[in-house]
Amino acid sequence: MAKINHNNAFKTISDLIENAKEQNTVHLYAEDSFLNGSSLQINGKKCWHFATTGYLGLEQDMRLKQAGAEAIMKFGTQFPLSKTYISHPLYAELEQLLMQMFDQEVIICKNSTLAHLGIIPQLVGYDEVVILDHQVHWSVQQACSLLKNRGCVVELVRHNNMEQLEILINKYRNKKKKIWYMADGIYSMFGDHAPIDDLKELVKKYPELNLYFDDVHGMSWIGKNGTGFIKSHWNQIPENITIVSTLSKTFGASGAIVICGDTKKHSEIKNFGGPLTFSAQLEPASVAAAIASAKIHLSAEIYQLQNKLTEKIEFANRLFSNYELPIISFAETPVFYLGMALPQTAFNLINRLHNDGFFVNPGIYPAVPMRNAGLRITVSNHNENKQIEDMISCIAHHFEAALEETNNSRILIDKAFKIKKENECVTNRNSKYTLKCFDSISEIGEDLWNETLGNDNPFDYDGFKWLEKTFGNLDKKHLNYMEFAYYAWFLDKECVALTAVTESIWKEDVLATEYVSDKIEEIRKMNPLFLCAKAWSIASSFTEGKHLYIKDDDLEILENVIDDLLKIFECTDVNKFFFRDFDANKLQEKIFYNKGLIKVQMPDTAILKLQTGVEVINLLSKKDRRHFKKDIVPFCNDFEIVKLKKMSDKQLDQAYELYANVKKNNLAINNFLYDKKVFESMNRHDNWEFIVASLPNSDTIIGCVFCYVNHYNKSYNPILIGLIDKSPFRLKLYRQLLYKTICIANEMHFQTIYFGFSATFEKKKFGAKLFSKYAYIFVKENFEIDQLSNFEN
Repeated sequence: MAKINHNNAFKTISDLIENAKEQNTVHLYAEDSFLNGSSLQINGKKCWHFATTGYLGLEQDMRLKQAGAEAIMKFGTQFPLSKTYISHPLYAELEQLLMQMFDQEVIICKNSTLAHLGIIPQLVGYDEVVILDHQVHWSVQQACSLLKNRGCVVELVRHNNMEQLEILINKYRNKKKKIWYMADGIYSMFGDHAPIDDLKELVKKYPELNLYFDDVHGMSWIGKNGTGFIKSHWNQIPENITIVSTLSKTFGASGAIVICGDTKKHSEIKNFGGPLTFSAQLEPASVAAAIASAKIHLSAEIYQLQNKLTEKIEFANRLFSNYELPIISFAETPVFYLGMALPQTAFNLINRLHNDGFFVNPGIYPAVPMRNAGLRITVSNHNENKQIEDMISCIAHHFEAALEETNNSRILIDKAFKIKKENECVTNRNSKYTLKCFDSISEIGEDLWNETLGNDNPFDYDGFKWLEKTFGNLDKKHLNYMEFAYYAWFLDKECVALTAVTESIWKEDVLATEYVSDKIEEIRKMNPLFLCAKAWSIASSFTEGKHLYIKDDDLEILENVIDDLLKIFECTDVNKFFFRDFDANKLQEKIFYNKGLIKVQMPDTAILKLQTGVEVINLLSKKDRRHFKKDIVPFCNDFEIVKLKKMSDKQLDQAYELYANVKKNNLAINNFLYDKKVFESMNRHDNWEFIVASLPNSDTIIGCVFCYVNHYNKSYNPILIGLIDKSPFRLKLYRQLLYKTICIANEMHFQTIYFGFSATFEKKKFGAKLFSKYAYIFVKENFEIDQLSNFEN
């Protein structure tokens, strides 16, 4: 397999968070010398606090604070020993109080993340399967990655999609001993909840089904004794349900708890739970505060606190509804999510609110899908009704201005969050640039195309015309079929931006690692279109190079281009749009991020600059010359290599088979095999040439380079290659074909060779320079992207 660099997802996420940081919406510091729960001072500004997860306000209760302070004086700041050996003196009382609350034993953990990491590997057996809700908390998904390492099946279903869940239950019920569905009780971003009634019906129908809930955001503010959203639906937790809840957040202290309906599993987890066994125990102050909170939960006061919060939730819901603001879920929970679609709009509105004295959080990727950015707003008992009213009024006041300033609209938000089902398109354009759309490149002048895009690209006007004719004339159901559209932006009759866009079927794993693609291809043997879907792309999946012309790389023009293309794209039923082959550019990157696109590193591309009359060896560095003399020169006569303008039918058959060999063995860039008709079309076109290799005295082709000649920018471009399969001299042959390609280009006085992606290590030895390239991907929903993670372990 040819080696390429693959995208680092953590780097992508880090970049997105850094962008949010630059917008002053994350990584902030409270500057208060004293906290009361209702306000925070940020960057010198006092703001009413609408971002807390302490919904009842217990973290500021004097009884909890006093208990914590006294515990430090009695027992110290920590008890540095694993709870497996001995617990500090306060633990026993807390366990007894929690058992009274839940009417069954609980396990106390350091935090909910460690709880998931500790208990999920214990709960799920080797012959069991896990089905994750798409929006279940990251910590649950991370814990399930440990299961994949031992071969357990982990599936993903769309959020709260019971129909999809039931399909998977039926798929595995006769193959696996248990099926685990893992979800949140209350979802921390959108504020909606698991469909408990539907899940109860499924549990009745399928005895194999077990439920696992993260109910961290459901704790305390609902349920008998404040035991949470999930427990409120069962008097006693049955054997097939496990809950992880919290002593932090609304409970007001610190730590997490596990309630396991299966008493045997409960005992096993308590005896050994990985990080639960080896991690330090909760500090005495945290346990003391939890004891004080538990006593409140066991008193009538908890219901007074719950009722007080419920009134505030209902008050906020009425106001949001009256102002007709796009709250994504009116679920009677303390979490409200104001949909904005674009991160840029969310940042804009958050800063407006901050300036007026209100603090809320952004909802951004990866906490939510990239195009589902918004404001995460929480209501707590710290907030007075007047503050709630002022905050919502402030949002309503700034909402339309934030949309207009970021070129956003309610239509776009409705489409992003599927609020309305009408197929309404975003058609308004507030732009000084005139946009013209074309169905064919023949409608665009050759000079205009070449002067803007043909100069930095393997394909000139004639090449792209060939591409359109070849792929656009295939049967529309063909996996190689492409639909072409062209867009040009003008200012005072001058073209300031130009691009081509294609719609075609892409594999979701096109840029995934070979390991992931190999596993997915096994599934495709039975289901050929598994994780395949139509996608839009700047230029096409067949090309590489500069695909978007922006005059003087002007950022204002780029922003207008992105806005216009995305508005057109929103009117389609296609989910993904690739903006491809950009250089590293922080200013461009920020624009794409703010528009809701994800940055992905593409494979490096190799470009060789030639000098007329200069021999190949004289273009090389000292180190590469040694390689040339050792690995190239001694084998120049091992193969007969010639350039052909046309191939015979027999030669074309052989060359195509060699190409198919390479494609079959190379999953580094996992696209579809090109049809033989594509190669027949090459053979009919004057700008395609073929460098073919055979053994001496043989007419059997063992290697072929398919080259496009760009006469406009004087470049010679090996687009595809075919090689004999599983031959001991395969690498030697490949190097000779590269060398011959360079020699031919040099003899014809070409200035550039676009070597493209893949095998860049070998190309670099011939003096090619490597350039990092990036794509920005727009997705309407990222379910398919997240499905790839199931194949990573």
